[in-house]
Amino acid sequence: MAGLENILNKIIEDAKTKADEIIVEAEDKKNTIVENRKDDAKFLADKINEISKREREDILKRVKSSAELKARDDILAEKHKVIDRVLEKAIVELENLSEEDFVKFVKNNVEGVEDKNSILDVPSKYREAVKNANLGFKVSNKDVDRGFVLHNGNLIYNGDFRAIVKSEREELEKFLAEKLFS
Repeated sequence: MAGLENILNKIIEDAKTKADEIIVEAEDKKNTIVENRKDDAKFLADKINEISKREREDILKRVKSSAELKARDDILAEKHKVIDRVLEKAIVELENLSEEDFVKFVKNNVEGVEDKNSILDVPSKYREAVKNANLGFKVSNKDVDRGFVLHNGNLIYNGDFRAIVKSEREELEKFLAEKLFS
């Protein structure tokens, strides 16, 4: 039985050696897999960090751009308010022209109208001055709030200060923006 025991010991010994080899091989595979996973994890972490950094920069750029646009819009709105106030003050100034300046204004604006049968409506405070200026038009007793209205046959020339400012607003805004904000 000693031979059988020797064979059994030899099989057990071979099995232990083989088991040790398998364990060592498994440990090596485990270490390789762990190292590969660590490399993969580091690679992914670096990629995620890179992506988050780009995202953060993009977000910051968008926030900055949005803030700049809002600031620009606020500035433009304030400039528009200033221009509105200036135009409103100009209308008030025009409504309070001296008689001499009002007559010049009417004369300049009706220049070229040849029909002397035209009728001119003006504010009552300027009526006598316009009549005395002999512009060649009949001056009616009809009051207008500001400016003048010239009835020339079927045509009506509206010289109302607000209407003039409204029709010329775009050009006036450009002019004022250049003068006020340059």
